[in-house]
Amino acid sequence: MRYDWTMNLRSEEEEAPGESPKDTPFTVRPGKRNDAEDAARLWIQSAEEHTLYDVVYSTALDAEKVMRRFLADLSSSNHSCLFVAEREGKVIGFLSGELREGSLTFKPKTWAAIEDVYVAPDYRSSGVGRALFEEFQKWAKEKSAHGVSLQVAAGNTRARKLYEELGFREVSIYQVKEFWSTSSVENKADR
Repeated sequence: MRYDWTMNLRSEEEEAPGESPKDTPFTVRPGKRNDAEDAARLWIQSAEEHTLYDVVYSTALDAEKVMRRFLADLSSSNHSCLFVAEREGKVIGFLSGELREGSLTFKPKTWAAIEDVYVAPDYRSSGVGRALFEEFQKWAKEKSAHGVSLQVAAGNTRARKLYEELGFREVSIYQVKEFWSTSSVENKADR
């Protein structure tokens, strides 16, 4: 199963009057085990960007290796998925997710939870993220999920705007309170 899309690549400079954006095809498809390496590399880029929002997103030294294994496992599971967007054989974005049962204290629902989604900076605002979401939503409906859920960094206003445009609504606020600063935790670990 492959889905072909066309994206508009935009240069950082304004286009000259009368010119239209270059239509560039890309493909969104279910990920395979051998896509995990490229997806993990993109995940590391995402984590690096997230540390600009908050240091709580700082990664462990072996994060890429752990993500590579995690994403490879997702691609072969019936209750989880990995989608990749590629252009000319290069992975330019990915989305990973899994099915989750809602709390037993609420009406029973199965949610298709988006774990991670990332589009390489050069390909943003060109339809790649929307295409990944559309394919994930199709997968979720095939799995009889009641809806789609996700978490987003509070400071990631660009992503939050996209999610709102896609029909998501905010229902919960995730907050943290750290007992030690990152540097004091590292200092204690060195002792």
